[in-house]
Amino acid sequence: MDADTETTRPKKGLYHEESEFHRAHEHQSASAVLRAVIDEAKGETISIGEIIEAFGERAFGFVLILFSLPNCVPAPPGIAGIVGTPVLIFGIQMMLGHTRPWLPGFILRRSVSTAKFKRLIDIAEPRLRKLESYCRPRLLPLFGPLGDRVVGFFAFLVAVSVLIPFPGTNFPPSIALVIASIAIMEEDGYLLIVGYLIGLAGLAYTVTVLGASYHLILATMHNLPSWLGF
Repeated sequence: MDADTETTRPKKGLYHEESEFHRAHEHQSASAVLRAVIDEAKGETISIGEIIEAFGERAFGFVLILFSLPNCVPAPPGIAGIVGTPVLIFGIQMMLGHTRPWLPGFILRRSVSTAKFKRLIDIAEPRLRKLESYCRPRLLPLFGPLGDRVVGFFAFLVAVSVLIPFPGTNFPPSIALVIASIAIMEEDGYLLIVGYLIGLAGLAYTVTVLGASYHLILATMHNLPSWLGF
């Protein structure tokens, strides 16, 4: 194979050759890319694989935002499990030092309603744009390979909190992960710290709920014989 053929061949993306979508929206903001994903979707449903493929080799930040947004707004029951599992996997991959996201086929084939996803983007886009307007590069030592691993660990904890079936355990951590992901993309250390603080507060709530539930179950098991007259 000669050098000219090598240089003109399209770059390989994560699942297929780098998409036209990725090349067209490579340098746009997170809110603009998310809007384009849903506006250019074909059919009544859109699969997780199609969404990830659209981002090509872009940073983990986009997919973390995308799969955290449904838990930041009122959503139908069961949506937390659909979007929480990819966040969990992405978090583990980031902790291991991966630079691009990967998901197994059975998750890539799962789909969501295009209309419902569009409503989600309609709600989230103005808030994302406002947040992006405040961003600028600050505290740059917080970013890099080590910083990405820390975000991965944070995403892992958020996903665990989201997947726990208790009221209120998904909302604050998911908002915090969206903030932290935008901070990573914009290299804004101040915003990253804000995201971490909100996330820690949300995770503290989750731990409190789990602890209270654990003690309640132990008390119930201890007192059950006497309640039953044994």
